[in-house]
Amino acid sequence: MFRSVPSALDADGNAGNDLTRYTDDESRQQRWGSIIDKIEVNFAESVNEDERPMVQFQKATASSTTDDYFSALSAPGMASHFQPAARFGRSCSTFSRRKLTEWIQLQKMNTSRDISDRKKYFERSVRILHSLVLKMIIAIVKAGKTEMVVAVHPDIITSENIMVHHSAEDGETAHFIQSESMDGSSLDGLATKYCAMKALGMVAYELLMMGDGHPVSFFLPSVPSDIGGTHLQLSICGIGECIGAEAHERNQADAKAPRTAVDKTQGRITNVMLNSGVPYPLCRFVVDLLGEDCSDGLLLRSDNSFASFSDILSDLKQMINNPEAFIHLSVRDQWRLAFGNKMHGRESEKKMIMDAASRTTGTTSNDALFEALSLLLPQNKRQIVMVSGKPGSGKSRLVMEAKTDLENKGWIFLSCKFDRIVHAEPLSVMASAFDEFLEQCLGSSRQPQISTNLKTLMLPNDVSILTTHVPCLVKYLDGPPGPVAGVEVSKEEMHQLFHQLLHVLSVAGQPIAFFADDLQWADAASIDLFVALSEASEPVLSRTHCDTHTKSKIMLIGSYRDDEVHSDHLLADTLRQLKSRNSSFEVTDIAVRGFSLETLNQIVSESLCLPLRRTKFLTEIILQKTDGIVIHIIELIGRLTMDRILCHSFVKGWEWDSEVIEGYPISDSVAELFVFKLNKLPLYALRALQICSIFGTQIEQRVISFVQDFDGEQSVDIIAGLKDALALGLIEMTDTTNVFKFAHDIIAQAAFDLISDDERSVLLRKLASALIRNASAANEIDRIIFVAVDLVNRIKNDVVTDPEERVLYACMNEKAGKKALAVPDFSSAVKYSESGLAFLDVCHWNTHHELTMSLHQTSVAALYSCPHGNRELLKERIEAVFRRSKTLDEEFKTRHVWIRVLSTTSLEEAIEACHALLERLEEPIDLSKYSSSHLYSELVRAKDLFSEKRQQFSMMSPMADLNKRNAMKIMSSLIIYYHQQSSNFAGLVSSRMVETTIKYGYCEESVFAVASFAATIVRVLGDIDEGSSWARMALSLLTRFRHNVNALLPAVATLSPLLRGCSLAFDYGSIQFAVGNAEVVNVLLGEIDVLAHKCAQHCQLPAVERVFAPLHHVLRDLKGLDQQALAPLGYVYDTSVLQDSAYGKKDLHNLDTQLMIHIAHAFMLGDMKKVQSLAEMFEDLITKKHFVFNCVIIEFYAGLAACQFARETLEKGWEDKAEQVRESMEKMCSHSKWNFENKYLLIRAECHYTKGNINAAAECYESSIISARNHKLVHEEAVACELAGNFFREQGDKSKSHTMFGGAHKAYMNWGAVKKAKTLPQA
Repeated sequence: MFRSVPSALDADGNAGNDLTRYTDDESRQQRWGSIIDKIEVNFAESVNEDERPMVQFQKATASSTTDDYFSALSAPGMASHFQPAARFGRSCSTFSRRKLTEWIQLQKMNTSRDISDRKKYFERSVRILHSLVLKMIIAIVKAGKTEMVVAVHPDIITSENIMVHHSAEDGETAHFIQSESMDGSSLDGLATKYCAMKALGMVAYELLMMGDGHPVSFFLPSVPSDIGGTHLQLSICGIGECIGAEAHERNQADAKAPRTAVDKTQGRITNVMLNSGVPYPLCRFVVDLLGEDCSDGLLLRSDNSFASFSDILSDLKQMINNPEAFIHLSVRDQWRLAFGNKMHGRESEKKMIMDAASRTTGTTSNDALFEALSLLLPQNKRQIVMVSGKPGSGKSRLVMEAKTDLENKGWIFLSCKFDRIVHAEPLSVMASAFDEFLEQCLGSSRQPQISTNLKTLMLPNDVSILTTHVPCLVKYLDGPPGPVAGVEVSKEEMHQLFHQLLHVLSVAGQPIAFFADDLQWADAASIDLFVALSEASEPVLSRTHCDTHTKSKIMLIGSYRDDEVHSDHLLADTLRQLKSRNSSFEVTDIAVRGFSLETLNQIVSESLCLPLRRTKFLTEIILQKTDGIVIHIIELIGRLTMDRILCHSFVKGWEWDSEVIEGYPISDSVAELFVFKLNKLPLYALRALQICSIFGTQIEQRVISFVQDFDGEQSVDIIAGLKDALALGLIEMTDTTNVFKFAHDIIAQAAFDLISDDERSVLLRKLASALIRNASAANEIDRIIFVAVDLVNRIKNDVVTDPEERVLYACMNEKAGKKALAVPDFSSAVKYSESGLAFLDVCHWNTHHELTMSLHQTSVAALYSCPHGNRELLKERIEAVFRRSKTLDEEFKTRHVWIRVLSTTSLEEAIEACHALLERLEEPIDLSKYSSSHLYSELVRAKDLFSEKRQQFSMMSPMADLNKRNAMKIMSSLIIYYHQQSSNFAGLVSSRMVETTIKYGYCEESVFAVASFAATIVRVLGDIDEGSSWARMALSLLTRFRHNVNALLPAVATLSPLLRGCSLAFDYGSIQFAVGNAEVVNVLLGEIDVLAHKCAQHCQLPAVERVFAPLHHVLRDLKGLDQQALAPLGYVYDTSVLQDSAYGKKDLHNLDTQLMIHIAHAFMLGDMKKVQSLAEMFEDLITKKHFVFNCVIIEFYAGLAACQFARETLEKGWEDKAEQVRESMEKMCSHSKWNFENKYLLIRAECHYTKGNINAAAECYESSIISARNHKLVHEEAVACELAGNFFREQGDKSKSHTMFGGAHKAYMNWGAVKKAKTLPQA
């Protein structure tokens, strides 16, 4: 009999939770009085003499203050019931105490038969047992390892010697009333450990049974006389060696014997406990503590018995953390094996993603000091995270886990997935990420914000172009998009459009994560776009947003199968390039490997709702067979359950025979695991999955409708089969897009592998025929052209023998190739055009000339533009076009490509080819008659003549003559080549283009012509007024095409060839021209890195060496970074050597750019001697040739230096030079205040300072600073502040000087010139 009475209960039946609320007798009586009365009535007759002292104790504690708690212990007979240990001396006012036997009886009385009450009791009991085990053991270090050993004598581990404490802080915990520590020499004895476990088992049995039933000793066999007495009473010295030897033998046998989770016998203790309503996990826990059901628990311990106290604590901890699974076996569908939503073993990998996200957004703080110090840190690099691993290792799951955390932090998350079978429209996979996100935003608060951003941040024509790739954009527009037919978009322009769309989606500057899954299957165009989304320059905001420009924060995440990406793979090459550009990009590599034994055991344990120790051996077998790969694990366990090797009991949970599992056959191929599962499907369902697998990992429902009758009357019901597969979880269906997706691409591969090679070609042909026939009838062939062509090109050539069918397939490829070229996706265009040619033979030049010519032309254009195109094949296709062309119109595009090819090896040959082609186009240009003086006079004549006709441009019509349009294209190329030769003939060609425009109308190349002519007037003729007028005319012409003039902030390049010139330069592969004709001010290292790589792709390494390398060197020096090679070069150039080389070779085209870079650098660092030397070089050579690209910048810094020299030397010559620069800047300012007002004001301030006009100088300094700041010229604001600081310091105005130097420091830091900022006074 174990009975007691309660002392305090709350409304839920918990003892003593609110004891501290009641400190007076009256409140105690109100709370406890009714309970005590009830106890006395119910138990008065049943209390025997031995129990009366305990009842008296309970009544005493209930009717007296808490301070009298221990005084009640003096009552007669209480000493034998309650002797608290001296170490527990806490104030009794914060917790209550009861002996375990009393606590059990108290809970028994107040625990109803309600299931929830009993569940709570068992959970509380587990927590008490957990606290008790912690009191029984200590940790010791043995042989370098920490072990848990018994710290108390097993004889005192009894329910009579255990006190349950309850406190608000710790809940219910167990303590020993009397404790007897073990002798140090016996702490780690096996006998002690097993006896302690058995004693703990007896306590647990009594606790869980609530004191009912027979004691444990009733079920156990008699203990041999040489082992102990009637109770535990173990003489450790007497049996330690015996048990130790026996245990060692059993451990040796355990390593060889098969293990099982199935109990060999249904023991009596288990039956008794189950019949009493104790959950099976707790029954199993007690039996494993005792050693085995109905055993002695010492010599005869089962394989499943506890071997260490660490295992005991692990079991109890799992029960505490997840009682529904590990105590009550009441988790939902717990008889169905599932791995749940918890991510295991990927915490460090996930942290790497989140760390990259933090680097993307940067650290923010309200601490002004911290923000000031953060300016000293390097600027954030573009973050790219690459997750690699084997198929099914959990790469996508890892990123999706990070997605949840990112979205909780306000990130926008876009994702797409590539397919092994590439049949989608070029860029459609990447575009699908935008489309799906926009679909999700419909009807949300984001929709009106995105609609507003589309109107204010993008041009209508640009939006129209994007709608062809992202159809959902139409739903955000006020009306239908404009027509885009015939609009040519370069690869760089398309990249910029998608980057702008990211900016549109980023409402209020939210950071964006873009995830591309399975990049090992991505095509070249998609990989280029993926990288470009991070490296593209920021969109220029229009209208009222021009002053609220915020930089997009974009992080790219990619995943790929490392076993499919070898060193020569396109993705591997891209990653190597990105890593070499470490000044711009930071690539975080995350390798996802198979689970470790510990992690996998945690997963299996939680999945089977079994303790870790019980699943460990099963986990070892699974790990051995699967290498810890997630999907392999899931499918293996699924097969084990299907074969009833792993089975479930509603009482005991999951059971298995380890010996059978060890011998279970398994293939190294993950796909073969699914083959077994697929073969059990009905034939129509299997066939439906096979058909879907031919289309890849996903298929649109409308495509299924087109191929539904692929086999006539023998066709299976594909939709019905997919519904069966959907129910089995083999495929999924998205509600918004009506797309069927395989649950994993490995399932798609398994279904595809079940189609034999002989059957595959036949099936492909049937599906292609049905798709083309039905889509054409529905007038939707253009929408599914790439799907159809993919099927066609996978059919073996020898299978298609019908000539008409072969021509049809060639036509399909020709359409697909042109569409791919328009995207542009050059690699796909090559593939389609070459596949189309493969369906034709030589005679088709005669029978299908136009088709064959079109395929050749597409192949030529794509091969040339593809960075890794086959040059030998390109020449072969070009020669074929030249031989077979019937007209110049047919030949022109290929001839133009051939000229570009020539320009990469010989500019002279390219120029000669241009002139030859212009003669055939009836637009010859004879330059042999022009000397330098004749050239100059001809340009003057053209300027005067065209000035009279400039107003006609506003009334011009488009150029209708095809030959004239083609001639304009060739002349554009000719200007570029002459510029590369530093020849003034470029100006003459530009005047010819203007003349052609006046006569025949405008075309897109007219913009380039007018801008080039404007630059020629300024550089060669020195007529700034006239040049400015022509530059504005070029801006006006831009509005007739896709360019938004209002969105263009004024730039120093206004008088240079404008945006179209740069665009054409990229198109023609001359990046040197593009950079040389546009001022590169305040260029970030990342932008230089991007442009340098584009140069390398177009075989323009000289531009990298002569233009980008010096700028890269200067920027790194200003930022205080160590010098390192610009990635495409691989070595660091001595910039002075480059400069001397250009000077010696009279290489004006590169020398002026280098002078501009170095004179600004020298001035900022205060090296005035170098400024003087560079200025003299500038005057000595470049001005004499009347051919200067960047003379404005050089002149500006030379003028500032002249003022300083004038003050130091008092020489009149320096003052005169400064005055000349002032007059030049004043004239430039009259044409563009945005670009030149601050420069004019600053040189004017310096001139006033030199002449002693102090007040006028002070006023001009401050005006220059304000102008530079308003016009966003931060580096020139810094220069103006620094010069003003020097000025006020010389005047003795320390306060004003300090303010100015502070402004200079801030501006230099904002610009990124950390090294320069540190050199300022008081910095």
